Amino acid sequence: MDGLFSHAASASEPGSQDDYRLPEHRHTVSVPVSADQAFEGFSDYIHLWWPVGKFSHFGPGSHVTFDRGNLVEESEDGEQHLWGKIVHLDSPQTIVLDFTLGMEIAPPTHVSLEFHDQGTGTELVLTHDGWSSGQVGQEQYEHYTQWPEILDYYARFMGANSRPDR
Repeated sequence: MDGLFSHAASASEPGSQDDYRLPEHRHTVSVPVSADQAFEGFSDYIHLWWPVGKFSHFGPGSHVTFDRGNLVEESEDGEQHLWGKIVHLDSPQTIVLDFTLGMEIAPPTHVSLEFHDQGTGTELVLTHDGWSSGQVGQEQYEHYTQWPEILDYYARFMGANSRPDR
């Protein structure tokens, strides 16, 4: 009976619905500092620029930090919420995270941050991918759409006056 509807694509054939993969979110921003400084501003000073009033688990009064291989948010009361785990670190070029913020019910996605020295500044390329399959993956993809706004906070903190690529 398997061949009865041979004209219909099977789930294992390329192009079928199950084979569809959501595209990555990819955003860039340029900052007017060296790659070393750009990396440091992102990783060591994330607590100063991350907009916890808009994008966080605990809200205003909390702070975000990289701590012992993890990206965490800490509330005013000292409670911590894990956002992601560093899976690769190559200072000052790359940080790769397994990322779960706000989608803890799903497997982690992947956030890659690459710092490219451009001579007169640094380009930060953020790539977010690794979506689950099916409805959960669609929900992850739609949940993580605010990276341009978040990167704008980082860029302004680092002295840039332009908005990130959308």
